[in-house]
Amino acid sequence: MKRTIFTFVLAVAALVAMGQEKVVWEDLMKSYSPNPQFEINKVELTPEKTTLYASYNNSPTSWFLISKESYLESDGKKYAIIGSDSITLGEQHHTDEETWTKEFVLYFKPLPPDTKEFDFMEGTAPNDFKVFSIHEKSYTMPVTPVPEEYLADYAEDDVMEDLKYNDQPATIHLKTMNYRKGMNAEIQVQYVDLKNPADPVDAKVRLNDDGEADLSLPICFPQVVYATLYNIPWASTCGLYLAPGKEVTVLIDMLHDDSGINSKFVGFKGYFAKFDRELYPMTVACEKSVSEKLKNSPKWEDIHDVKTLIDAYEKECSYWKELPQSLSYSKTAIEYMVSQIDDPPVYLENALDSLMQTKEFIEYILQHCTKNLYSPKAVFSNRFVDASKYYVMADARGINADLARYCYYLPQVLQGKDVAKPLIEDKALSDLYDKYAKEYRASIASIKESFADQSNVHYLDMTEVEPKDVLPILLKRYKSKVVVIDIWATWCGPCRAGIELMKPLKKELTDKDIVYIYITSSTSPVNTWKELIPTIGGEQYYLTDEQCNFMMEQHLSDGYPTYAIYSSDGNLTYTTAGFPGVETIKEELEKAIGK
Repeated sequence: MKRTIFTFVLAVAALVAMGQEKVVWEDLMKSYSPNPQFEINKVELTPEKTTLYASYNNSPTSWFLISKESYLESDGKKYAIIGSDSITLGEQHHTDEETWTKEFVLYFKPLPPDTKEFDFMEGTAPNDFKVFSIHEKSYTMPVTPVPEEYLADYAEDDVMEDLKYNDQPATIHLKTMNYRKGMNAEIQVQYVDLKNPADPVDAKVRLNDDGEADLSLPICFPQVVYATLYNIPWASTCGLYLAPGKEVTVLIDMLHDDSGINSKFVGFKGYFAKFDRELYPMTVACEKSVSEKLKNSPKWEDIHDVKTLIDAYEKECSYWKELPQSLSYSKTAIEYMVSQIDDPPVYLENALDSLMQTKEFIEYILQHCTKNLYSPKAVFSNRFVDASKYYVMADARGINADLARYCYYLPQVLQGKDVAKPLIEDKALSDLYDKYAKEYRASIASIKESFADQSNVHYLDMTEVEPKDVLPILLKRYKSKVVVIDIWATWCGPCRAGIELMKPLKKELTDKDIVYIYITSSTSPVNTWKELIPTIGGEQYYLTDEQCNFMMEQHLSDGYPTYAIYSSDGNLTYTTAGFPGVETIKEELEKAIGK
């Protein structure tokens, strides 16, 4: 009997030991990764090796490689790479043309079986693949206490600055906790630059080896900006109230699990620090509360008359006005949130555009939604810029009205429109308007001159053409030809990948009477556009944003890239958003040609 029990115990022990030989992590978390294309999907730990099941997701035109020097790091120790499947270490590879994905397996020297978290490091250079603090979702990362100086309760009676021009920059000091060598983290801050108020600037700064950086912003007016740390698969964001000549310090915990709202931005000190700490979480909480109340209300795309639009807007405003009763934030933060209700509504749905341009709706806005046009404490932001199209219709004077007219008219000048200078009584703002308008017109003259001998490049040569007339003019200009329209942007990866993939097909169809028209707008930096178009060929058009957006609407698209094919008799035969693949384009071209 004793022998039987002993044998049973040995068997159980053997089974337990076998179970410990392989540890599998399938539900993974990553505390920080700057590489959106590189993904680790599963981890296996055995006494012989550690296995990472990985994938790379990107255009087939771009290549990737995994260095032979890659390693894992845990508790200060490094575990070298020892092999791979489906790829060869140190060699270039491409993703599948259909799926834009390449899956592969990486093998490393074995991590200890009780490992809780580790880093993947291809190297420490900015472009090397890196994933920090890989761990199972069930594992809770240790929390590092935030220093008290970053959590201080500042005075409740903080008041926002008057809306007043000042050319002193605002400064953001960025500091971190748990910053590991090689993170090379980049912080992006979006703000309104008076060089072009309609096009928010994304200022970027990379943290140094100590996890610190300073960023100086030429904001000119007190405004709310948003700072973002792009992390895979989430992005951390915080709102900051800045004023010219003021400074704020932001503390970021790089290894804090980022599954919650704003979790990596953990502390603030300096100018309006308490407000900054509350702003983004408060905004998200309020939007969630209002969305919950509106879930049974009509959707914006189902609204087809002005009365219903106004009723829906008033209903949403009523929910926002109820919120202060339930908020536990500071007085300043609540007052700011309430003040936003006084801005005219901004809708992105195209279906509402025509309703919002009606006389009835505009009169309603001017009667009920222009309080911030007169308030000296109005906060300058993207919302103020968006509201300027209504503000300029109001009979108002003062810096708010000056700024509204500046924000409404200068972007039109920068789109190539011939508009008269509006009334701007503030001398500093008026001089700034003149400066940027003059610089733009001079640059246009120079660019046009540089393209004078290139008949295929049309830089804003249709400035005076109404958006609805652009397409008919193009089809008439290339009458009797099969036309391929590619609406793209220089910053759009899939756009540029599609252009590269199309080059062999264009060469194959050289003997066909096909014209390739590439259309972009001022969302693409003109200097970048100038550098790229010689390698693209075809007919190049740099249009206004309004013209380009109308072109996409005509082809039932709202994103880049957009493709359209017209037969030689001017009939639309194919259109799509997103690159459909070379074979699909070829088949549709053959149909249009009549092959």
